[in-house]
Amino acid sequence: MSEPDAPRYQTIDAGPRQVVHSPEQVELHLPVAGPTTRMLSYAIDWVALLVLWIVALVTLLLATPAATWLARLFDGVKLHPGQAPEDLEPILFLFAFFLLVQLVVEWGYFIAFETLSNGRSLGKRLMGLRVVRDGGLPITLREAAVRNLLRTVDVLPANYLVGLIAMLLSEQGKRLGDLAAGTVVVRLDRPAPAEPLPADAPEAQAGFRFDRAQLGLLGPRERALVRQTLRRLDQLPPETAARSLEMAVEALRARLGYGPVAPEERLAFLRAVLHAIRAE
Repeated sequence: MSEPDAPRYQTIDAGPRQVVHSPEQVELHLPVAGPTTRMLSYAIDWVALLVLWIVALVTLLLATPAATWLARLFDGVKLHPGQAPEDLEPILFLFAFFLLVQLVVEWGYFIAFETLSNGRSLGKRLMGLRVVRDGGLPITLREAAVRNLLRTVDVLPANYLVGLIAMLLSEQGKRLGDLAAGTVVVRLDRPAPAEPLPADAPEAQAGFRFDRAQLGLLGPRERALVRQTLRRLDQLPPETAARSLEMAVEALRARLGYGPVAPEERLAFLRAVLHAIRAE
């Protein structure tokens, strides 16, 4: 199944955050990760990469003819103390060999992790970061491949200097790989705990009654729907709030086997369900 080309989310730059508007017009604030956090994340990944590089080299040398090939390559190379070797070709080949192994391991590590772990490498997971598309959607293999193959440019001339300059100049902290792939690294900040819903007086729900059998039909999802809908109503535009309230009430009414609820009584019905849940 192909994904739609046009994003369903509108992204607006808001300083260190991306404000994403969902189709329901709910604002999702995605805090953009800064250079320091990303450098710490890469430091963790670098340790993991170092282990993988060593494992890959040992495997190549022991399980393939690479060791024999390197031995033949250096056979006859004369080294004199204090002098450069007479034949630089084997040394250049060795340098290219190790560089190729390093690139393959690094590319494979990040592309695999970010594709299979929803935009999170080991370092990003430990630092609470995630790579997403500009619209806030999860990245795919294409975005992961583009942003990581361009590490060869971001790393120039050394120690990711080009990538660091690009992040400092970009309002969204993007390196060149992110600009090309249309991705951004965001922080997964833990949200503040939701404020408890106010308790309604029992008289407010006098018109609605639910027995134990009906309440037993409400699982964790339905109970969460009641609380989340009541919390969101004041934050939504009037038309969106009315539609969300209608959808929630219809879903709960069908689950409870309850009769029709008039539009003007939907909010009271939802509060009555919450009151009944609390009184169990």
